Amino acid sequence: VARAAGKKKVRRVSPKRGATPSRDGKPRAGAKPRKAAKPRKAAKPRKAAKPRKAAKPRKAARPRKAAKPRAAAKPRKAAKSRIVAKPRHAAAHPAPVPPTFSVQRAGASARQELLFELQRARASVKAATQGLSAGTAERPIAPGKWSIKEIVLHLSERDRVRLEEFGRTLGGQPRSWAGIEDPEMAAVNERHLAPLRGHTWDEAVRRMDSLREQLLLRLAELPAQPDDVWQRGHAFGDMVWGLPDHDRHHAEQVKRARIGDLVPVED
Repeated sequence: VARAAGKKKVRRVSPKRGATPSRDGKPRAGAKPRKAAKPRKAAKPRKAAKPRKAAKPRKAARPRKAAKPRAAAKPRKAAKSRIVAKPRHAAAHPAPVPPTFSVQRAGASARQELLFELQRARASVKAATQGLSAGTAERPIAPGKWSIKEIVLHLSERDRVRLEEFGRTLGGQPRSWAGIEDPEMAAVNERHLAPLRGHTWDEAVRRMDSLREQLLLRLAELPAQPDDVWQRGHAFGDMVWGLPDHDRHHAEQVKRARIGDLVPVED
């Protein structure tokens, strides 16, 4: 019927629908114009980065001091004859060595010191003859010299003679062999030794030990006073003080003989 009436159906436009331009670019009727889009805010410009601090320049290394050139070695002077230099200070001198057994000697009487020296000297003889065989003891220590056995017999004989001279020397008279020199003294020793040569080695050692023991016992019986009797300068003191050196002298002979030293040592 509408068509017949020639009426055209009008197309309704939703009010909510935005106005859109027609094909010719004009806005359609009844269309609301669109709101213009809000312009975007311009982006805030970034803060410029702070420039880095320039690195401090390194200090220039100090130049090394040039090594001093070594002085040319002086030519050596011709060697002169050596002269012993004197010590600069008195302190350079070594301290004096105290006498042997100074502690034991301190405060000792002349009698005690003499007995001590007799024991020490005889110990050197015993050490020199310790373990010696009879065959070795019978051999001369050097051509024309005594054997070790004869030396031991001689030591025992000198103790025996001193025992006989006690009364004489304590009275202030000099020993019977005082002032006798070689070769006369050698003849005296030979007279004393001749009747003893028949002793064996063991008998010679026992005789030496026995007579030294008798001598020490006799000395121990004598009074310590007067003190000057026991000192050198008195007839008795001179006689007995000769024994320690005599023992050491012959002990050295025996030692040299045992190690093969044939250098003659005077009797």
